[in-house]
Amino acid sequence: MIWVIPVIAVALLASGLALAYVIGGAAVLTFVLTDNTRYLAVLPQKVFSQISIFSLLAMPLFILAGELMNRGGVTKSLIDLSMALIGRLRGGLGHVNIMTSVFFAGISGSAVADAAALSNTMVPAMRERGYTA
Repeated sequence: MIWVIPVIAVALLASGLALAYVIGGAAVLTFVLTDNTRYLAVLPQKVFSQISIFSLLAMPLFILAGELMNRGGVTKSLIDLSMALIGRLRGGLGHVNIMTSVFFAGISGSAVADAAALSNTMVPAMRERGYTA
């Protein structure tokens, strides 16, 4: 019965589904076809038990903190400070990006909030000055 998995996966891939749906669909259909549906009952339990992990709960709040700092003007002020300190060096905007990230991580305490807030400001500025993506 192990041949069922690749056959189902190829059929779902040929239908044009995304790879994540193909993998999930092939797994679920294989459980159903091999009459092992009792093992599918564990899936909701596993999903809901993983939701209560503290770092996963804190991440949206750190991103919110970063967005609030961005809209409040803290990000722009940190970029201006970094630009005044090291912006004149060769590759200055890259250095400014790193220095602003260091300051911002010290304020927010999260690299995720740092990336979420600074990318909105730094990426367009870097593209404008000739940095490639």
